[in-house]
Amino acid sequence: MPLITLTSDLGTQNHALPSVKGRIMTTFPEVSIIDITHNIPGFNLQQIVYVFKQAYRHFPQGTFHFILCELYAHPARQLLYAYENGQHIFCGDNGFMTLLFDDKPIQIYRLTEQVAPYNFITVSDLFISSAAALLHQHRSGMENVTVNDIVVKQPTHASYRDNMLEAQVLYIDQFGNVVLNVTYKQFEEVRRGRKFKILFMRDEEINILSVHYNDVPEGEKLCLFNTADHLEIAVNKGNASRLFGFKDRNDQSLFYNTIKLFFE
Repeated sequence: MPLITLTSDLGTQNHALPSVKGRIMTTFPEVSIIDITHNIPGFNLQQIVYVFKQAYRHFPQGTFHFILCELYAHPARQLLYAYENGQHIFCGDNGFMTLLFDDKPIQIYRLTEQVAPYNFITVSDLFISSAAALLHQHRSGMENVTVNDIVVKQPTHASYRDNMLEAQVLYIDQFGNVVLNVTYKQFEEVRRGRKFKILFMRDEEINILSVHYNDVPEGEKLCLFNTADHLEIAVNKGNASRLFGFKDRNDQSLFYNTIKLFFE
């Protein structure tokens, strides 16, 4: 029986998510369904991509991933499929695929069956029937597409010049920890053994890289690399996003706050 994950912006306080799960279990009665996230506010595609990207790579090969986010972003309401790293990924044509894989060359397919009426239930039904076909080694109802045929969104990358790394906020978690688009590898390549500092309002700064949240006293700010290998600004038993004025907005422009790291 297949393992299926669900990632959506449907929330958990209405009928939508249970309805989708019911449709899946009707076709696959013994399926295991895993929820990745459903509670990121709408129109925050880059945040959804960040959460999904860190989670899906830990699933066994052959897992099916249904992404039900921003399904109405493309006027043609295209639905896409990709098989990468042993994972089957279904999503709407809204930039999710290009954000997920960045510049990595992958083969993307368009689902050719027209969905009418078009809604999260009928989209889920097509994902389910396509998954069933793939389990029987059939890739019917799919055609190759190129990046010229789909919505392309580029992830934001931190940029370095004049001993300064300008980073953007990728994600703010439920604890108010602020995740930046800076990986440990990029940080060390730029740092080259030098001292660093992150400056905030009121002349506050962070200039030490912590390993754990409790490396500093309660209420103190810190930065560390999280399990996703991204630089994170936090407060031990506090809320960094509120302390430093980072606001969770929609990310139609792909990022909403800029932070500067200085090296000397």
